[in-house]
Formats: sequence, C-alpha cells, structure tokens
Amino acid sequence: MPRTVSSTDRAIIRLLQQNARASFAELSRQTNIPESTVRRRMERLQELGVIEFSMIADPAKLGYQLRAIIGIRVDVRDLDAIAATVREMDEVAFAAFVTGSVDIIIHVIVQHQEGLVDLLQRLAAISGVRSTETFVMPWVIKPATAWRLPQEVD
Repeated sequence: MPRTVSSTDRAIIRLLQQNARASFAELSRQTNIPESTVRRRMERLQELGVIEFSMIADPAKLGYQLRAIIGIRVDVRDLDAIAATVREMDEVAFAAFVTGSVDIIIHVIVQHQEGLVDLLQRLAAISGVRSTETFVMPWVIKPATAWRLPQEVD
C-alpha cells in the first residue's frame, strides 16, 4: 500500500464509507483527532485521488428496473475507439477491459427490456464489436458501493 495513506487516513476513510455526510466535527470526535487535522487529511486524500465524493441514486426507485452485465468481444485494435463510445453511453454504469472469454465487461442500467434491446443494437453497430453476451441481474446481492476498506492487520 502506498505510504501516502496512513492508519489515521484509513480510519477516516472507513468512517466516511459508513456515513459520507459525516461532518468534520463528527469525524474528529470519532477519531480523537483535531477537526483541523481531519479537514487537512481529507483535502489531501482528495487531491491525491484516494477519495472522491459523489451522489448515488437508486435506479430502481427512479424507474430503471433492468440491470445487466454485458460481455463484449471486440477487435482489440479498435479498443480505444470502442471504449470512448461506451464511456459516453448513459446506460453504462461501469466498464472495464478484462481478460478471459470477453474483452470488455459493462454494467448497464435501463428502464425496461426495450431499452436493453436498443442498447444491444447500438453496441452491435460499433465498428470493431464482434459479439455480446448479456446477463440480466434480477437481484443485486451486494452492490459495488457496499465495499468497505478492511481493518489493518499488523
């Protein structure tokens, strides 16, 4: 692990993962660190790109009922162009170049089956996309946002 993140930083990160809206004062109370130190450490962690803040909406409560993982087989020489196109698709919540039987994995969120069909047709039309394989997720057991920084083991 990089030396730029101390055990104190890790404690602050774990607390923020439990409650991202915790105030500097609350974090100070829970860590027994002065509020000004908490503020400085958080600013440094943000500047280093170790932490970032964003708002997460629940797609299902906004009418987006269908989630799927799509594996995409591509001509790897077209990877950069394909990645740029996929990156711009609003339905794509996550995308990664992977090893294995597919080249790209994307997590998509759409309102209904028709939206998934439309997305699959747009993917198929991208130059260099050879095929796709779709896995509909009727139940998310543990969302990606549930990951927590493990306790340090000395």
